[in-house]
Amino acid sequence: MKKLIHVAVGVIFDCSPAETGKILIAKRADTQHQGGLWEFPGGKVEEGESVKIALKRELEEELGLQSKIEDMQPLITIPFHYSDKSVLLDVWKVYGAKLELNQQATGIEGQPLAWVEESALADYEFPTANKAIIGALSLPTKIAITEDNSDPDIILAQAAQALKNYSNIWIQLRAPSLNQMQYTQLAMKLYGICHEGGSKLIWNCPLDWYQIAFADGLHLSGLNYAEASSIKSSTHINIENNKRPIPLTQWLSMACHNLDELEVAQELADYILVSPVKETKTHPQANALTWSGFKVISEKSRIPCYALGGLEIVDICVSQAHGGQGIAGISCFNETAASKDITKNTKESTEEKNIENVEDSIEVSNEEKSYEG
Repeated sequence: MKKLIHVAVGVIFDCSPAETGKILIAKRADTQHQGGLWEFPGGKVEEGESVKIALKRELEEELGLQSKIEDMQPLITIPFHYSDKSVLLDVWKVYGAKLELNQQATGIEGQPLAWVEESALADYEFPTANKAIIGALSLPTKIAITEDNSDPDIILAQAAQALKNYSNIWIQLRAPSLNQMQYTQLAMKLYGICHEGGSKLIWNCPLDWYQIAFADGLHLSGLNYAEASSIKSSTHINIENNKRPIPLTQWLSMACHNLDELEVAQELADYILVSPVKETKTHPQANALTWSGFKVISEKSRIPCYALGGLEIVDICVSQAHGGQGIAGISCFNETAASKDITKNTKESTEEKNIENVEDSIEVSNEEKSYEG
């Protein structure tokens, strides 16, 4: 197998993390690998460099941008194999780009630049490996999975409370105790609440229950992998991209417990839930992956990974430091867990500050990151 070229990549914002701004993209020269396509700026990590130091250097060389290490937050790592080379994209958000950079039409190397809204990134043609970056930008750091209950009103109230307590969160509706009618009626109500709060609703249910009109996406557990692969196009669920059971315009997530499941999931899904990272009360017989095991999967994955199983809110930064998008969970998003924090704003700011501390505490050598793919 080809040796992975370790590349530091910056998703550069013209704003602070608390604001909504534009993102900088650059056009590759026609003579370069993947020439003529747009990309997120960055470059190769040299021997002996940390990823953040390499990214700081590359952004200064390419753009003249004086970025700060403390303005960088991890987003995703993506291993990708082209026909002629293999790369490991180590992607970071970079905030607070200088105002004068916003006025530049070209970079230092003469490359065309563009500042675009996140929603407009799909209008530009990127290398295939960059598409997962765009997906990661659209995903939240938190996915709250509803706690099973035979009373739909209790589930609805708990989900609504999670949306109130946390920002940057989606809801996955898991309610195995409900029948199809109860589940659908609950989903219709919760869909409206989610969209009012700027969130999304992911259904976790049998495939033949799924209704596109009241869902933003579908989660497939290990139990229904086979069902997703064999479902016929004559059903009401639209089949695209061969075995994908829902349209490409909707989000598809899948459960993942090992590298074998990863191979299946990343051919179909937009993101995966990797579990169990820690021991859980609900599945005490399952062997925990630990953060090291989670990292093995996240570094092999071409799509965003969420850590799941026995986690707390503070584990968001740990997940990101191990290549994850964030966390998913049940109990960590309930009202009792939320009450441990003084305010929502305090909680969110603490997450952001902890990311760098956790990252710095994890020593990952350049040799390890340039593993044989």
